[in-house]
Amino acid sequence: IDPILYRSGDAVVLEASGNIGFRGRIDDQVKIRGFRVELGEIESKLTEQPGISHATVVLRNDDGMDQLVAFIVATRGASLDTKALRTGLRASLPPYMVPSRYEIVGALPRLSSGKADRNTLKRTPLSAAGPMEEQEEPQTPNEAILLAAAKKALPPQAIPFNADFFTDLGGHSLIAARFVSIVRETPQLAGITLQDVYNTRTLRVMAALMDKKFAGAATVRDLSFEPPPLLRRFLCGLAQGLVMPLILGLMTAQWLSVFVSYLLLTDVGSNIFTEMGALLSVYMTVNILTFIIAIAAKWLLLGRTRPGRYPLWGTYYFRWWLAHRFMDLTHIKWLQGSPLMGLFLNALGARVGKDCIIGELDLGAVDLFSMGAGTSSGGKLIIANARVEGNELIIGRVDIGADCYIGTSCVLEGDVIISDGAELADLTSVQAGGRIGKGEIWDGSPARKTGMVDVARLDAPATASAGRKGFQAALYTIMLLIIPPVGLLPIFPAFWVFDQLDGWLSISAANHFYYMMAIPIMAWPTAFVMVLITVGFIAINRWVILPVVKEGSYSVYSWFYFRKWMIGLTTEITLEVLSSLFATIYMRGWYRLMGARIGKDAEISTNLSGRYDIVDIGAKCFIADEVVLGDEDVRRGWMHLKKVKVGARVFVGNDGVVPPGSMIPDDVLIGIKSKPPANELMSPGDTWFGSPPIKLPVRQRF
Repeated sequence: IDPILYRSGDAVVLEASGNIGFRGRIDDQVKIRGFRVELGEIESKLTEQPGISHATVVLRNDDGMDQLVAFIVATRGASLDTKALRTGLRASLPPYMVPSRYEIVGALPRLSSGKADRNTLKRTPLSAAGPMEEQEEPQTPNEAILLAAAKKALPPQAIPFNADFFTDLGGHSLIAARFVSIVRETPQLAGITLQDVYNTRTLRVMAALMDKKFAGAATVRDLSFEPPPLLRRFLCGLAQGLVMPLILGLMTAQWLSVFVSYLLLTDVGSNIFTEMGALLSVYMTVNILTFIIAIAAKWLLLGRTRPGRYPLWGTYYFRWWLAHRFMDLTHIKWLQGSPLMGLFLNALGARVGKDCIIGELDLGAVDLFSMGAGTSSGGKLIIANARVEGNELIIGRVDIGADCYIGTSCVLEGDVIISDGAELADLTSVQAGGRIGKGEIWDGSPARKTGMVDVARLDAPATASAGRKGFQAALYTIMLLIIPPVGLLPIFPAFWVFDQLDGWLSISAANHFYYMMAIPIMAWPTAFVMVLITVGFIAINRWVILPVVKEGSYSVYSWFYFRKWMIGLTTEITLEVLSSLFATIYMRGWYRLMGARIGKDAEISTNLSGRYDIVDIGAKCFIADEVVLGDEDVRRGWMHLKKVKVGARVFVGNDGVVPPGSMIPDDVLIGIKSKPPANELMSPGDTWFGSPPIKLPVRQRF
């Protein structure tokens, strides 16, 4: 219940759903640790205690910590026991409304109206040591460490070892993070995580978990390292600086080639279609050459990558870094979900089997990566088999078996082996040296085994003839040549308009300067109109090529899959050029035009990739950058589409993953790099974070 208070004349009106008790003035309401607190109600409960004449409660900030302080006037001759007061209040008030400190004073300062002067009490010095309950003594060394950290992070109070960190002790998400940071200062408990705090909730259970979790850690992990020699760093940096002009030149070649070609290949007499044909041909050629250059550079610079440990900033490190800069020039994201992804990776040295469906991925050492036949992976897969730790570049293998399923936004470090038929859930990270057995299901960060794949419930693998596969591979290749230039549609007509304007006006050399000055003025409305035309063109294509998208399962060899892939690629390329649409009111209109149901005042900053018909986003939602919202599942050659519905005022943080079929209630927060739980576990107003998702019982609110 979140009551709404407002004045109506001299009366204070309360509106709330359900029955709620209320006492106190409208200005007696404060928030502490995210909770709404009625100071008048606390004062009323205090004055009901024996021996108290008057009491006023204020919210103070002492030593950077918010706390409730009760100022008490005792009746004549009474002797007050603050421990008994605290116990009495706990019996009738929620924990967050029980004051942390009790100050016994002779009289309360008053305003002219007779009310207690809370502003004066907020500045009144407190006694040197506030009376508190007797602190329970720890029973184990880990309990002592956790207690010391809790005293630093939590408000001043006695801390029972069986008290709930959140509901009894007043902790919230920010305090939990601070508590974990303090505990990690102790080397033997440096591996404690936020998940440990949220799963255990009490210091006693937490200490028992620490005893079990770190029982085998006889020695503390040494994270120190020898800094690389300054000369090596300087020479590597110098070499990187010398090759940067080449890398930057190749990065701009796709755009620069279009401009240079326009100057060399066109004239005033050319019509717009002739110019566009010439420029599109140049753009296609440059895209093809970029892939060829990347493949050649990888083999010339590195040859076959060798696993091992190499000095940071050394010669091998520089060669590895430079080869990756060339590979980054390619738009590997364009290949996702198509058979050409496997061909490109194999050309770079990887071993990818037949019928693999691979989403967007980032590879550290591409030719130390293998994937068995029939395996599928979701988007944003990171193969971190080349990573820097300390002063070394560590390179290892990653081998994924046949018929596996790798979810969205997974991370695999070096020397990981995933056996045939295994499954990784979304947002799963497998640490270096991980071994996943045949048919096992792993989930979480870090990954843990959660079950076994029920092969009997899986669909039989989708099949297609060799002729059909070859024909579709040719179509994918043609579309990858034709669709990327769509992003240049706002540019080509503007070139032609300026060229024709130059000819129509017969601009002399004397007036050429003024013509050049006027180009930006002409360019703005021209570009604006062409952006609208491009958006309209993409929308028409969406409705012509893919008029209806329904829930269901579709073969990756079906024409529906191919058409959806086309629309997804077209939208991706368009948004790369028109990236300023992200998270604006125009993105909302764009997606409505494409068929998605978007509520009023929603903000979206991610690509729905052709799933518009089965996406429903409520009013005032915020879908942050790089969120994967209802991305299709592909396994055994079948694409599974399910509707995704997001309620009103839902926040999904950056890089979050909302799986297909999710139904998120109103006012839910899904944290950054997090995923929601099963639909039946979510309630309106929940906060979930992490992988697997953990529910925050209390979080800081503003």
